[in-house]
Amino acid sequence: MIWQSFTSNIPKIVFCCCLIFSFSCKEESEKEEVTRTEVDSTETIEPFFKLSLAQWSLHKAIQNGDMSPFVFAEKSKQLGFEGIEYVSQLYTPQIESMGMQAVLDSLLAESQRHDIQNVLIMVDGEGDLADPSEAVRNQAVDNHKKWVNAADFLGCHSIRVNTFGSNEPEVWHDAVVDGLKKLSQY
Repeated sequence: MIWQSFTSNIPKIVFCCCLIFSFSCKEESEKEEVTRTEVDSTETIEPFFKLSLAQWSLHKAIQNGDMSPFVFAEKSKQLGFEGIEYVSQLYTPQIESMGMQAVLDSLLAESQRHDIQNVLIMVDGEGDLADPSEAVRNQAVDNHKKWVNAADFLGCHSIRVNTFGSNEPEVWHDAVVDGLKKLSQY
């Protein structure tokens, strides 16, 4: 009985909801218009923060050859960013053919030419900093050192590393503390 009463009133309920919604939207629209007018009449306010672009956002274009990784600074500036975050693995072919220093010289020149800040380097493929084997872990630390040097050269404030290793929490914990400590001391 209640259900029949409810269903017979559905058209009335829908009509009331639509009516309320339309008045609500009209009020919101008028409020937005007033706000837009006020904002449009003032000077542009710069945000209190700066934005950087992670190169991984463009990795598909780089990996399929549609974009050179060396135009990253230019592209980021065109998109309105003030800083850039490099991805180490996107430069592997260039490092192999040109050498690390030539790649870094090019990246620094491009970032300076486009007045964009080098923020960090995301480091991949240099070994597991939390590997249970100390020898493997130490090799990973040594492999990451060139990226600490690269970040310093470019003026980056940091590198991002991966802490792969054991799936056993206690083993992983001790290994990651050791690996990160050694890299941090460097």
